[in-house]
Amino acid sequence: MTFATRPFALGLTCSLLLLGAAGCKKPAAAETNKPAAEAQADAAIEAKFTKIVMRKVPATLETSGTLVADETSEVAAPAPGIVVKVLVDVGTRVKKGDPLVQLDRREPSLRGAAASAQSAQALARLGIKAGEKFEPEKMAEVRSAKEAMDLAVTDAGRTKSLLDSGGVPQATYDAARARAEQAKAQYDAALNGAQQAWAALLAAQAQSGLAQKAVADATVRAPFDGAVAERRISAGEFAPMGRVVAVVVSDKVLRLKIDIPEADAAKVAVGKNVLITVATYPGRVFKGVVQRVGASVKAQSRTLPIEAEIPNDDGALKPGFFARAEIDTGGAEENAMLVPREAIGTSGTASRVFIRSGNRVVERIVTVGRELDGLVEIRGTLAPTDELAVTAVDRLSDGSEIKAQ
Repeated sequence: MTFATRPFALGLTCSLLLLGAAGCKKPAAAETNKPAAEAQADAAIEAKFTKIVMRKVPATLETSGTLVADETSEVAAPAPGIVVKVLVDVGTRVKKGDPLVQLDRREPSLRGAAASAQSAQALARLGIKAGEKFEPEKMAEVRSAKEAMDLAVTDAGRTKSLLDSGGVPQATYDAARARAEQAKAQYDAALNGAQQAWAALLAAQAQSGLAQKAVADATVRAPFDGAVAERRISAGEFAPMGRVVAVVVSDKVLRLKIDIPEADAAKVAVGKNVLITVATYPGRVFKGVVQRVGASVKAQSRTLPIEAEIPNDDGALKPGFFARAEIDTGGAEENAMLVPREAIGTSGTASRVFIRSGNRVVERIVTVGRELDGLVEIRGTLAPTDELAVTAVDRLSDGSEIKAQ
């Protein structure tokens, strides 16, 4: 009896153990669900929100253009020579007069030394010092020739008087007169020699000046303050006169070249304010002023070329950047949406904001405009009643769950 009921007892015992095990698992599952809910709540991002400010602002004309350097110079070698050293490279900042390329200066230096020696020789022959006034009559050769001429002329005069009184024969007078003419010729020759020596001095001084210039030209220098945009030569190359060795751009002020449609030409004038943005710095606004307005409309495009100057003291802007611009036209004011700069984030080259929608946010791509009283104008699919995140913007994404502060 006892043996027969043992399988039943064992089965009952196993069933009870299985039920107990199943009953023990239920509380464990409930406990694991609780931390998951808490983790989901902790994943919500705390963010502070603000309302859009609506304000009347001056009317603007939206356009686009390209930034170019205020000045661009293809710096050329003023004299031929072998390049000894290149002192700059692409991006090097330079001041006016800074050396860019050094050419071999040995030959012009030797020519300068030879010309200086010729100048010194000519000065010694003339008997004057550098800078003194040239007076031929003060030269020893000229003074001696003049004294000899004066003596011969005086002697010829006395002989003529004796001839007239019968004191000397005609032959004696003829000889005296010949001596006087010869002395005068020698004086003229001495005077001409002095003039030639002076001309030789001037020529030697000119050659010395040219040699000094050649020595100076062996150093190719920056024509103005700016930066090196291109380097076009290397050490060891021969640079003929006129060879471009580097391109230097003046970028402290950049020119924004814009073409305005003919219909809007009357809205733009010199002195109008310009705000620009570039893809490299999303959300950053640069200020400038219209400085030049074209004299005629382009026949093919029916547009008027204008130029605005954009200060670039920090060098952030580069020639060649494409820029979007807003020109103050001075027309009737229009409504604008203004937000704190902190509300604007970036995604690649685009600007974006996050609108509160319940306990989540919705991303909106916007266009950044002018800056007024610490607020930035934005344009996009927004409503004046929308609330935008101003904190944790860099951590938010479209659909992020938020906890409003």
